[in-house]
Amino acid sequence: MIAFLHTGAAKFPQNLLSRSRQAVSPLFPAGVLKGFSSIVSRKLASHGFGASMAAMSSFPPQRYHYFLVLDFEATCDKPQIHPQEIIEFPILKLNGRTMEIESTFHMYVQPVVHPQLTPFCTELTGIIQGMVDGQPSLQQVLERVDEWMAKEGLLDPSVKSIFVTCGDWDLKVMLPGQCQYLGLPVADYFKQWINLKKVFLEVAFTVLHPFSRRLRQGKMDLCLPAASLHMHTLSAPAARLPW
Repeated sequence: MIAFLHTGAAKFPQNLLSRSRQAVSPLFPAGVLKGFSSIVSRKLASHGFGASMAAMSSFPPQRYHYFLVLDFEATCDKPQIHPQEIIEFPILKLNGRTMEIESTFHMYVQPVVHPQLTPFCTELTGIIQGMVDGQPSLQQVLERVDEWMAKEGLLDPSVKSIFVTCGDWDLKVMLPGQCQYLGLPVADYFKQWINLKKVFLEVAFTVLHPFSRRLRQGKMDLCLPAASLHMHTLSAPAARLPW
């Protein structure tokens, strides 16, 4: 096996979850995330992570049947190299009703323009040269992703799913940029996503500032009202989400 593809969550890279927590923790007072963290820790254990959120019986109904959590790693250096290339392609399939992890996809990708990883890249991502040498190309990995999506029933028109990313870089910049460079098409399901950072920012302002918060920036007043949550798309304006 040159990479692994499986339906259990135990082998899924834990940094995909930990980075999400790191990204949002500065947005809240110290005690706000503590209770949430304890819930997660109690339940994702059944999946090999030590937590799950199925116990949240009050969790509101969702528009989407599945959330597909995605977080690329790519070649990098200081100063930045161009083009960057995806070297790790992980997806976590989360049930939108139970918040259970139902399946995962994970493959490493062989970079072709800059095949040798830099020391900076290895230090930043934890990925060493042996983990990408001999791995499939991005084109091959995208074909495997499509096979996995079909196998999981995610291509069924009656099944609503959406990707979730920690920022817009993964699906707004990295994937379309590399596909354009290589002359590869981008599947439609990669063209809309939920930016987790923006969702948490908007929830923070909604919860902590129900009406608005005025900030002084020099002589300019900035009014930040409670915002509606939305997804991003490459081909249409942002749309409202129901939660």
